[in-house]
Amino acid sequence: MDRRNILTLLAIAIAAPTVARAKDAAMGEAEKEHAMQTLAVGNVSLETAEMAEEKAQNARVKRFARYEVAEQTTIADILKSMGASPPKLTEKQAAIVAKTKAAKPGPSFDGDFLANQLDGHKELLKIQENYIDKGKDEAAVNLSKLARAQIKEHIDLIETIQKDLKT
Repeated sequence: MDRRNILTLLAIAIAAPTVARAKDAAMGEAEKEHAMQTLAVGNVSLETAEMAEEKAQNARVKRFARYEVAEQTTIADILKSMGASPPKLTEKQAAIVAKTKAAKPGPSFDGDFLANQLDGHKELLKIQENYIDKGKDEAAVNLSKLARAQIKEHIDLIETIQKDLKT
């Protein structure tokens, strides 16, 4: 698990100069759309993960929630530094957050949290892959490639935890 933290820090260190260059350039339409979509889905993931840090009962689920808070905080900070603003949550997104907030701790909470995270990560992966294919800003495309790798790793981790919880 320490490997993930080291890789995340390394990615941030590599990306920092890229972010500085990207901030100087105006965001194009593809970049704005990508940032808005990423922040919208990421905000739901972040808010529910913050709740899961407290409510999750399974130690692996709690640990994943910590990873997710770190991931989404970092991505949001980078996108905001590039000039993006987080959008309001959709009704569906607000309902997920409200349901998570109202849920009682226990195995059901853990399972629902992981299911929502898996759905959100699959959506985030599509957003990154779509942007990588059509993005114009090389720095922002490279950041999406870094995010894509982290998202794929989180999808694998979620699925592994889900399997372990079922056995």
